[in-house]
Amino acid sequence: MESGLYKKQAPTTIDVPLLLSLTCIFWLIAKVASYKLWVTERAFPTAPPFSFLYTIPSIVHWLLVLLSISLLLVLIIKPINKTFQVCLFVTELSSCLLDQNRWQPWEYLYLFVLLIFILNKNKPSIIATCFIIILATIYFYSGLHKFNEGFVNNVWETLFLKRYLKIHALPHQSHWLHFTGFILPVIECLAGICLLFTKTKKIAAVTLITMHFIILIVIGPLGIHYNKIVWPWNVAMIFYLYLIFIKGESNLPGLFILMDMRNKVMLACWAILPAFNFIGLWDNYLSWNIYSSSLPNMLVCIKDTSTANALGSFVNNNDPQKICNGNALLNIQKWAMKEMSVPPYPEERVYEKLKKHWTKNFPLSNATFIIYYYPFKPGLSPYEK
Repeated sequence: MESGLYKKQAPTTIDVPLLLSLTCIFWLIAKVASYKLWVTERAFPTAPPFSFLYTIPSIVHWLLVLLSISLLLVLIIKPINKTFQVCLFVTELSSCLLDQNRWQPWEYLYLFVLLIFILNKNKPSIIATCFIIILATIYFYSGLHKFNEGFVNNVWETLFLKRYLKIHALPHQSHWLHFTGFILPVIECLAGICLLFTKTKKIAAVTLITMHFIILIVIGPLGIHYNKIVWPWNVAMIFYLYLIFIKGESNLPGLFILMDMRNKVMLACWAILPAFNFIGLWDNYLSWNIYSSSLPNMLVCIKDTSTANALGSFVNNNDPQKICNGNALLNIQKWAMKEMSVPPYPEERVYEKLKKHWTKNFPLSNATFIIYYYPFKPGLSPYEK
């Protein structure tokens, strides 16, 4: 007899192989667009989680990325081949272990999508359920992290109002326009929750698809041309939402999936562990803390740039805000975006690894390292090191 809590799930009409094929297409686009992230022939240092991994030769990085691209191409055509799925998962995991900067949100998502297929072969209903939980938690946690003044100032006002809409000076009486920015995370959180319910999932999906279209318009080639690495990821999310919640039919089957041992890791990593980010016990990107302006950043103030000539194109010799007291300024995020097309992995331990690399390779540069959170106040940051 079936109970209401652990009832058997109704058959799904979702095209499961198509979901993996599309995942591999957008994954491939992202890897090619950020190819320097996956090799060591670059100025930006790698940051493996364990020190002994620094000894891995460059050829291994190249072999892993070439193998990954080859497997992605095969899985686009033959998505249900489990052997190729497992090979790709092991290859990607190995590559990510060689550099924490590779732990980008889209890489994390695609890895878990692949894992879902590996663990639930010939079980389209469970695959669809896992997708529902993953997408719902992405939007819920991403929205929660945006409830802060930094998001409203940097993303809503700077990116959207000023850079895209060209509204450079808000009148004093238009404080309402400033605080309107808080509506966006409310919508994102609620839409994520509504994806879990049959009666609201389609309107939530339409709302989120509209959000992704707006994001692409604002940051895409016809907008401010910003952070191009997330363009294919936004398109992938549109396809996921459409195929699962609008075109396909699949309902969340109560809590029966909690009893499936194979998917408990997925539930823990997506539904439970991200909550620990709010007390500093789980990484930002793995908790969907993105575009929130609450992530740590790092600046490098360089007194003698002649000893770091290799970084000349990334160093700003002008310091109009006097952050470095007239010395040259290197913004780590801009450096990573310019060279690798992705931001650095936003954790203090990664910045500490970068600092060690710098002091080892440029000992005479007389550099000062500043790890800070928004808003940055020159001379007052408790994270200056």
